[in-house]
Amino acid sequence: MAISTTSPRLPSPDPRIPVFPNGRRPTWLVAVIVLFAVLPVLMAVADDRLGLRLVMGALTLTILGAAACLHVLFGTIQERLLRVDQSASGIWFRPAPAATAVPFVLGGLLLLPAVAQIVVDIADLPTMPSFLLTRAPYALGLLGVGVIVMNAVRLREPAGLHVTAEGLRGIRGRGRVDWAWHELAEVGVGAGPVAKLHLIADGSGPRVEAPMLALGSDPNQVATVVRYFREVPSARATLQGPGTVALRGVDDALRAREG
Repeated sequence: MAISTTSPRLPSPDPRIPVFPNGRRPTWLVAVIVLFAVLPVLMAVADDRLGLRLVMGALTLTILGAAACLHVLFGTIQERLLRVDQSASGIWFRPAPAATAVPFVLGGLLLLPAVAQIVVDIADLPTMPSFLLTRAPYALGLLGVGVIVMNAVRLREPAGLHVTAEGLRGIRGRGRVDWAWHELAEVGVGAGPVAKLHLIADGSGPRVEAPMLALGSDPNQVATVVRYFREVPSARATLQGPGTVALRGVDDALRAREG
């Protein structure tokens, strides 16, 4: 799989919906998560019970790892960015590899306190005699298993949105699309705190909403591309070839309209 990135200046909805809340990358949220690691660090340093130190150390790694995962996800989001799989015909907007890997990494991180608690219980290491502190790690572990299993099941579905001459297919975890062009009734971008691609099927069909993390591309740009091929059926023949060529054709056609 070879993914190319491009940032064409395609016409966007007016007003343009930002890919981040208020148009700003919320890096402060990463700092807030890091602050949650202060308490377990203090407990591990101040208490000399080995079992408690082991669990608190694992919990610290989980929190710091979660902050790092969030930072990585934020790094995959960018205004006007389009990620296209060059190995497939048509235009396949695919999420960044990090967006697929991060949920599995996060699930593994959630398992760390549970593993530490298992060691404490088996070795009978000294720890704080608190039902909450000795059972909460197992709850986090169950959550981690759930995250891993859920995302593993989703791998069976194609990620992102594949725009082909026949129709649309994909969008993992945000609904499923497998529609011919005549089934697509409406294309738009939601006016929520962040941009979401809206696809609505004809009749009483389903409605799918996908943010940039699910698409790997700016929903404003994706909506422009999908709308173009919906409105210009004759242009769909280009979708039988490489996606980058088809995108260039959309860009040229829309620039010619504006000119």
